[in-house]
Amino acid sequence: MTHITTKTSADILIVDDTLANLQLLANILKEDGYKVRPAINGNLALRAVAQKKPDLILLDIKMPEMDGYQVCQTLKENPATHDIPVIFISALSDANDKVRAFSMGGVDYLTKPFQFEEVKARVATHLQLRDYQENLESKIQAGLAEINSLNQEIIATQRDVIIMLGSVCEGRSVETGLHIRRMAAYCHFLAKSYGLDPETVELIKEAAPMHDIGKIAIPDSILEKPGPLNADEWEVMKTHAELGYHMLLSSNRPLFKMAATIAHEHHERWDGSGYPRGLKGEEIHIAGRLSAIADVFDALDSKRCYKKNWELEDSLVLIKEQRGVHFDPNLVDALFANLDEFLSIRTQFLPSTGDKTCP
Repeated sequence: MTHITTKTSADILIVDDTLANLQLLANILKEDGYKVRPAINGNLALRAVAQKKPDLILLDIKMPEMDGYQVCQTLKENPATHDIPVIFISALSDANDKVRAFSMGGVDYLTKPFQFEEVKARVATHLQLRDYQENLESKIQAGLAEINSLNQEIIATQRDVIIMLGSVCEGRSVETGLHIRRMAAYCHFLAKSYGLDPETVELIKEAAPMHDIGKIAIPDSILEKPGPLNADEWEVMKTHAELGYHMLLSSNRPLFKMAATIAHEHHERWDGSGYPRGLKGEEIHIAGRLSAIADVFDALDSKRCYKKNWELEDSLVLIKEQRGVHFDPNLVDALFANLDEFLSIRTQFLPSTGDKTCP
C-alpha cells in the first residue's frame, strides 16, 4: 500500500472500553511515531481533550455510560473542540450505524477487526487533511491581513491626495491647507454630534476637504486678490460651487457623490438666500448644512491676504446670530452643547508663527 506522508509527532487519543483494543491500536500507531493517549470511557476521553486538544481521535461506539455518539456530539457542540477529526471504530457494520456516525460529525469509520495497514493509512490521511486545512486557514488569515493592510494604505493615500488636491484648489498658503484639515474635522464633529450613523459620519469627514474643488477653475487674479472682490468678480467666484459639483458628479463612488453634494450646497443658507440654487431649510442636504457652519466659522477664524482673523468670541456670536438664518438651528445647538470639544479641534491645526498666509 502507498505510504502517505504526514507529521508523525501528532497527538492521537484512542477511546475504547476494551483494553486489548486500546493496546492493539496504540502499538499500531506508535510504530509510525505518533504520540498515543488511551481513554477507557467517554468521560475520561472528554477530560483528556480538555487537558490537551488532540490532533485526531479514534472513538469506539459501544461503551457503557456514555457511548461514542454522545462523546462525539459533546465535542462537536464545543467551539473549542468541534474541529477535531473523529474516526469511529466499531464492530457494528450495518449501514445505518455508519450513516449515524457520519451524521454526528465523524470523518471516517473503521470496522473491527482492524487491518493494520488500513488503520495507518486512514489515520495518516485524516492527519494530512487536517494539516492542509490548518495551513489553508493560516494562509487565508495571512491573505486577509495583507488585503486589510493594503486597503488601509489605499485609504490613507486617498486621504492624503484629497487633502493635497483641496489645498491646491484653495490656494498655495499653509493656512489654506490647514483650513482643509480643520474643515474635515469640524464636519466630522458636527455630523457625529447631530447623531448621524457612523458610516455617514466618516463619509462626510473624507468628502469635506473637496468642498472648494471648483476653485481650481477660478482665475488666480480673483482667487488670490489681496482685497474685496467687486460685483463681477464675486459672480465668477460663486460659480465654484456649481463647477465643483459637476467635477465630482462624474464618479459613482459614494465618497465622491458625498463630496459633490458638499461642494454644491455648502454655500446654501437655511433661509434660502444662499447660492447656487437658493435652497431652504431641510431642502439642503445635512452634509451641506453642517459644512456651511464649518466653512464659515473657519473663514472667520482665519487670517487671509485680504482680511484679519476675527476674535473667537465675535465668531461665536455671529454663529449664534445666524441660527435659523444662515445655519440649521439644530446644528448650531449641537455645536454650542459641545463647544469645548469643538474648540479643541481648532487648536490642533493652528499655523506656526513662521507660516506664510499669502503666496
